[in-house]
Amino acid sequence: MKKIYVPMIRFGDREFDEGYIGWGFNSYEDQMRDAQAVLTLVGRRNIKILDLACGLGIYHKLWLENGHTVVGSDLSETFIFMANNTNGSYPNASYRVENYYDLSDQDEYDLVTLMDTPIEDAELPTRVFRALKPGGEFLFQIANPAYPHPRGQVGVNRRDWKEMEDHSLLLTRHEYNADIDRWEYEEWHVDIERAEIVVEHSFSHILTFAQTVDVLRQAGFSRIGFYGPDGAPYAEGNTEHRNYFALAYKSQ
Repeated sequence: MKKIYVPMIRFGDREFDEGYIGWGFNSYEDQMRDAQAVLTLVGRRNIKILDLACGLGIYHKLWLENGHTVVGSDLSETFIFMANNTNGSYPNASYRVENYYDLSDQDEYDLVTLMDTPIEDAELPTRVFRALKPGGEFLFQIANPAYPHPRGQVGVNRRDWKEMEDHSLLLTRHEYNADIDRWEYEEWHVDIERAEIVVEHSFSHILTFAQTVDVLRQAGFSRIGFYGPDGAPYAEGNTEHRNYFALAYKSQ
């Protein structure tokens, strides 16, 4: 039986990106709630914001109409095209296709945001630190491992299978690999008639509070805090919200 491995997340692949628009983004209400949380947490007026992995930029309207300048950056040409169509009429909005690991700006922004996209090590925070003005802030979301997701908590090993309408089998595996310290998610699509197995996979390293603080300090940040969408300090283990925020400050 032939086995084919396919990355589950393939941003920058036009066919994947076009399909992702239909299923991958949070609801409009969730995006706008998180965008309002950014305004609440930062609390400054007329600042220049760089939003990394900005997606369709739907929530940028809230920031733009509050007087901020927004630069949206994303790996996907499809997403950036649509973000330009949505917000191109605002003179204080601009967009560019960019892998955030290629970020080379220096002392440019008051705030850098990263919404619903994890950091896994100090490489990206180091680039963000360089891009921020002295006194600037890095605000990003972290998936809450204690939140009760429909398929179970993020930090729980699980395996499952079901028969699909075309009589193929779907096997899922979500497990922690202690040898290399990462979470692994796989979907095995088993088509017996075609003698084919397609394995879609996604790997991630979910940082603890302490690990997040460590990578941010490695990058040069100080005054690091964790907050809920309401702006209240966020305690590890809280199950109330799907995501929480980390806010890191670049000293002047």
